[in-house]
Amino acid sequence: MRTRAQRAADAAIDVIAEHGMRALTHRAADARAALPPGSTSSCFRTRRALLDAVLGRMLELDEASLVRLPPSAWSSREQVAATLTGLLEHWLGPARTRTRARMALYLDAAAGALLRTELDAAAERFLRMATDGLRAAGVPDPENAARMLVAQLDGVLFAALARPSPASEGGTWLRHAAETIVRGIPPATREQEPGRE
Repeated sequence: MRTRAQRAADAAIDVIAEHGMRALTHRAADARAALPPGSTSSCFRTRRALLDAVLGRMLELDEASLVRLPPSAWSSREQVAATLTGLLEHWLGPARTRTRARMALYLDAAAGALLRTELDAAAERFLRMATDGLRAAGVPDPENAARMLVAQLDGVLFAALARPSPASEGGTWLRHAAETIVRGIPPATREQEPGRE
């Protein structure tokens, strides 16, 4: 059961995704969540507090999906491609609204608005997860490889959301995208191959 604060934050994410950052108000979140007027403002007194809650809620939900990945997700290049395909399908399927809202937040922050520091910190958290996974897969220079991996995933997500088409919505296209990304990851050296001493 979600708390009232979670319902308000989830509704704010929906408002951002559907109508953009300028449409986000406490009243709009109340209406989207079917909460009594004033409910969102009682949880988050200012717009900044509401945006902080939006980012916190997105991080909570995104990290929950990532921590469920099994250790085998990074066990081979084929498995990495399968893992990335599954993540892309999730981010463009059940989590599509959250993905759209996240991109809106980043674009808003790039223009000098609120949350730039907080979004940079959030990006670093996910970058560390990608780095740890690639290091487990034996990829040399996993930090730089992870930066490229994250940038390419963001590019696929942006293309699917900004220029949607039947092709970009399909699992075949996403699988091809993931496999293309993985082909660009430097191969593990023999000493670094997973499972080798």
